Amino acid sequence: MIIIPAIDLSKGFCVRLTRGKFNTEKRYCDNPVHVAEKWKKAGAKWVHIVDLDGARTGSVKNLEAALQIKKKVNLNIQYGGGIRNFKTIERILDSGIERIILGTKAIEDSNFLEKSILNYKSRVILSLDYTANGVIHKNGWQEKTLFNIFEMITKVENLGVKEIIITDISRDGTLKGINLGFLKRILRSSKLNFIIAGGISSLDDIVLLKGIENMGISGIIIGKALYDERFKIDLKRAVEIGLEG
Repeated sequence: MIIIPAIDLSKGFCVRLTRGKFNTEKRYCDNPVHVAEKWKKAGAKWVHIVDLDGARTGSVKNLEAALQIKKKVNLNIQYGGGIRNFKTIERILDSGIERIILGTKAIEDSNFLEKSILNYKSRVILSLDYTANGVIHKNGWQEKTLFNIFEMITKVENLGVKEIIITDISRDGTLKGINLGFLKRILRSSKLNFIIAGGISSLDDIVLLKGIENMGISGIIIGKALYDERFKIDLKRAVEIGLEG
């Protein structure tokens, strides 16, 4: 089970939101490269980069900051936010980014998702962001869709997808822990591998998810709990827990 630290970018700065609301933005660092260097020293092999400006506007805005991380820090990068066409996918992958994250466009257009998987295989990964009742959101979590998490999982599984990212919007950035009951419902509904995000606030949460790893958890994304002084998850220990057994 891989532990992936998150870096959310807004105007080139490292920030965090609460429940995806842009008016809750808090800047943590002016230099994302320094943050990535810290995560690498703690043992991270991947970093999860979200272009918040791109997610909101539908057009990639913070790729240059991600490329600076790639250039100066030897980490694998998965990058998402505002990726809505094949030209953008190719531009990002050709730049050296290992994997791109699809969201809004892939939810709206299953043909786009299917062709992306066919053309780029494991270099693309779908991210589904859901509320407490399972409703999928898009456009940087600003807009509800008509889909729920369970029917979307079934749909993408039928397209041949093997692994997806799922984020509990109702918990993201709140540092209140995971909604274990609902998460287990999702895991039981599919044979997919899942990278879990949203609400992870302590090493106890990491241990809890490690305990149900065999239900299909391939990774965990940690965000605000790495930055907030009140919580400060020890990333080195989290990585160790993920690799145990």
